[in-house]
Amino acid sequence: MTTLPFVMAAVPTQPPGSRPGVVGRLRSRQSGLPSGLLGRVFGRAMVRDTADANDHAVARLDLQQPSIVLEVGFGQGRTVAVMLDRGHRVLGVDASATMVSQATARNRGACRDGRARLVHGDGVTVPFDDDSADAAFTVHTVYFMPDMQATFGEIARVLRPGAALVVACRTSDTPLPAWMDPSVYRIPTAAHLTDTLLAAGFADVGHDKIDAGSHDLYLFIARTTGDEPS
Repeated sequence: MTTLPFVMAAVPTQPPGSRPGVVGRLRSRQSGLPSGLLGRVFGRAMVRDTADANDHAVARLDLQQPSIVLEVGFGQGRTVAVMLDRGHRVLGVDASATMVSQATARNRGACRDGRARLVHGDGVTVPFDDDSADAAFTVHTVYFMPDMQATFGEIARVLRPGAALVVACRTSDTPLPAWMDPSVYRIPTAAHLTDTLLAAGFADVGHDKIDAGSHDLYLFIARTTGDEPS
């Protein structure tokens, strides 16, 4: 798991078998795992470029009352702040220590008083208790997960029975921009992502797509098995 990717509008797509140049490979690596001073710069850029995708994901959760929400790959913590402002509590995990530092600073008060717990993870596990979250979302992270099924299984474990997960991402049903390094951006098809969610223990998996300007944004929603939380 990781933070959100840096997205630029109106970029050429990648011909089959091609490789991006040095700048594209560097950009891909920093998008997948921001680190150091350059990672801090990428973190700030990604806030702007992925805010709409995060807002669409949160809207699909349709939270009607204060909830405990899990975010996998919280980046610089912009959407953590949005959730806190709406009265929710946040559990978050990110594989980038640079992003954990930035998000914690951005949400310092909530991290201090316990309304937010933002932790550094290993990219696979979600280090929170079983049945501890009411809902979850993750945006532009599936490409970077070393073991996507294992991470989805971890999310299912942390969610309460009947809780919703929203996954917002690209799929490889449309071409990659030329700058994206396919060795970093391992982008699944919509069918593969659906099958992976089902194999990880989710049910009622569905998706639709919206025009995000430079690409199609897919929004998957799935629920853990069991009765919905009251």
